[in-house]
Amino acid sequence: MADRKYRYGLANTHYAIWNPETSTYGELKELPGAVSLSLSTEGGDSSDFYADNGIWATFAGTNGGYSGDLELASITDQARVDLLGEIVDDETGVQFETTNAEPPEFALVTEMITSNDVMAFAFYSCKASRSEINANTKGESPDVDTESLPLRIGSREFVYDGVRKSFVQGHIEKSSTNAEKYAAFFESLVIPGESAESAESALSV
Repeated sequence: MADRKYRYGLANTHYAIWNPETSTYGELKELPGAVSLSLSTEGGDSSDFYADNGIWATFAGTNGGYSGDLELASITDQARVDLLGEIVDDETGVQFETTNAEPPEFALVTEMITSNDVMAFAFYSCKASRSEINANTKGESPDVDTESLPLRIGSREFVYDGVRKSFVQGHIEKSSTNAEKYAAFFESLVIPGESAESAESALSV
């Protein structure tokens, strides 16, 4: 495949909740209205140790994942329950934010357009924080207020080729030869080293 020259756009965003009791992910659920995803790398850079007036040793940097924001047109009520731990009171019909909510870990899957076709990403260990609340009066022309989910993305261990490795994210670009594998990326969460059929039952500690 030719090298991609650019990528743009964001769509087809989903999430799957991590269940620590069964060490599995739940089903992929749609997270509509994606506007932008902005992530910065976390961790230390590589460093050099000097001796005898030269580089004596080089120490690899650490991969601390990412942190940033997922901007959405609006965060759905279901996503607020699933990702932020909000609760719905059946008696009053009111959805509440509480002070002792424990947002779960989840995987985030999304899609970008490239100069070649489309590219999908999966981030395996995400946690979301509360979004800010903004609203503005309506003027002569619509000025849409969006909502952002602050994200902290770490790593998760999977058994890959018989060895436990820590994975932060994976991606696949659609081509003429991998259309089925690309489609499977949005049917159930793809686990490193596992086929699409067994992805949901993959274990990790």
